[in-house]
Amino acid sequence: MGKSRAGRKRKTGDRFPGGRLRAVYDRGNERIIINRARFARFHDGKAEQQVFDPIGRAWAVGLLENDQVDPAALRDAGRNYAARYWGYYPEVAGVANYEGEDRRGGNSAVGEDPRGELFQRLDALLQSAGRQAYSAAQSLCLDQHWFPDDDPMWLARLINERLLRARMPVAGQLPTSTDRQMLILALQGLLAITGTSSNFMRLGGHASAPAQAA
Repeated sequence: MGKSRAGRKRKTGDRFPGGRLRAVYDRGNERIIINRARFARFHDGKAEQQVFDPIGRAWAVGLLENDQVDPAALRDAGRNYAARYWGYYPEVAGVANYEGEDRRGGNSAVGEDPRGELFQRLDALLQSAGRQAYSAAQSLCLDQHWFPDDDPMWLARLINERLLRARMPVAGQLPTSTDRQMLILALQGLLAITGTSSNFMRLGGHASAPAQAA
């Protein structure tokens, strides 16, 4: 008499009343879980879904507040610019001068932009805000591309201040006047991308100076 074949082992895990296995949501490693939990109390608990990058964390604690544009729209504009940037400049190798080299023909990470024309249009708008705003906005949107769970140091200090206001424990330094100016410049750049003037507006909870073209 032949041996009976063992059936497929039953998968373990929590199940619905009907027996179907419940899907398990991967919340990431311990560091990511702890980091996201820091923002859980903002925006009625919904901020946790948006804090996977620096601009999302800036939005979560209210640093993208301004008088004219929905802060979420600025957040999304910054992400859109960053995605198109990395579609236009897909890798560092072989690029000696980003400012001077024509990269048209690369594939965009967002939508159809085969010749990079949409990126170049956004980049021109950002440049119109001036050199300092251009650099600050890129710091917010691009600097931590490879390490999205970390923040530029100036932003980390500003976030610490907002967490303290929310009576959350923080580790690290608090912002300087230079950090606040960096935020204002970054927001001027984001507003330029959306086609909004930042002259004499309140940005990030602070009054802005008129944008300076460079």
